[in-house]
Amino acid sequence: MRALKIELRRSAALWAGFLTLLIAFGVFYGLPGPWHKGPDAWTEGWTSLAIWQRWLLNMLWPLALGAGAWQGRRDRRAEVDELMVTMPKTAVQRAVPPVAALCLSMVGAYLVIFLVGAAQVLGNASYFHADWLPVTIVGMLSLVAAVLIGMGIGHALPYLLTAPILAVLAFAATTLALVGGPSSGSVIEGTVSHQFALMTPVINNPNNPFLAVADGVTAVQGLWFLGLAVTGFGLLTFAGRRAQVLALVPAVAAGVLTYFLLPSRDGVFKQDETASALVCADSGPRVCVSRLHQDKLGEYVGPAQEALTKLAKLPGGPTSAVEARTGPFKTDSLPPSGDTAYFVISDFGFTKHVKQTILAGPERVRCDNGITGYDRSEAKRAVVASWLNGEPKPVSPRELTEGATEIAGKLWDEVRAMPADQQPARIAALRAEARDC
Repeated sequence: MRALKIELRRSAALWAGFLTLLIAFGVFYGLPGPWHKGPDAWTEGWTSLAIWQRWLLNMLWPLALGAGAWQGRRDRRAEVDELMVTMPKTAVQRAVPPVAALCLSMVGAYLVIFLVGAAQVLGNASYFHADWLPVTIVGMLSLVAAVLIGMGIGHALPYLLTAPILAVLAFAATTLALVGGPSSGSVIEGTVSHQFALMTPVINNPNNPFLAVADGVTAVQGLWFLGLAVTGFGLLTFAGRRAQVLALVPAVAAGVLTYFLLPSRDGVFKQDETASALVCADSGPRVCVSRLHQDKLGEYVGPAQEALTKLAKLPGGPTSAVEARTGPFKTDSLPPSGDTAYFVISDFGFTKHVKQTILAGPERVRCDNGITGYDRSEAKRAVVASWLNGEPKPVSPRELTEGATEIAGKLWDEVRAMPADQQPARIAALRAEARDC
């Protein structure tokens, strides 16, 4: 214990932990980004908190690796490496205090980040679950592995440039995993495979609070980082090149096994069945929200039931309103349903007007035929909602583009020119057509 205190006081461990906190909170609180917006913000749910922390390892993991490499060459830097060999303590005994100090500092900083987010999640989330725990534990294990493999490499290659080169290479790898992996949405998407991306500790946030990391992925990643940690400790404590080559066996074996066990395409995320379970209003037309947002049911039930009452004017109109348990930008993937109207609970502008959204139908987030198709979709939605609301002209909760306004005006005149008994069928058709741009 005394040796650990000395290491914490005299080594770079505490500084590494402080820099970790500075980077983490600088990103989450100092920079604009998706981590503080929408229902999957890092302070909105337990799963989102765990995944956003893993995303943050893009910067924190290279820092831990570089700090470990810098610490690993300390004896050579102080020119006491030969003296240390003559001490009665074994290499393992000598390695434990500095390893423990740096690991405690990095893992402690990661835990502080979690606790700050958890304090806010407690005030925002409507229920508690522990499915996020393995994801967070593997994140901590990855930092331990980074420290150990860094110290091992720094000990085996005690050169001045070892630490910065390792940190830069690690940052390049984690960044490539984020922006070059499949389904990343970047301009270099598909540069690397799912397996490579998942062999780094970072996880790209799926922008969907109803998804969680698959259990199998978490287990395999844990095996990989455990192999790295064992190899790092071996490189740090084994003497001689032959022994150090032998120390590489756990990492190589775990790496090969991991690469073949990780999913190649789908399977990284799974639907969070607990968060997706429906909680419905006790009376009136059926209105349901997810368990994730059950505290917002009272806020949405009134506008939703009012919208359903108006939709009853349409032939075959929906009789229930259900929260779309998907990401706010994935509503296009919802299956068409004649008896169910979907809405999204989000902080983004296009989902704030739940009544208008239910009346008009789900918004088309993407259109394959570009702006023209999007304008047609928005024009149809505006006409549908305005007709059901009894408006004198087509209006929308968001300002329509010039093209959409022109299309909406023509559709409005067309509907109003029809006999009154034919208008409901035409409005129902427009509502269905709006999904297809």
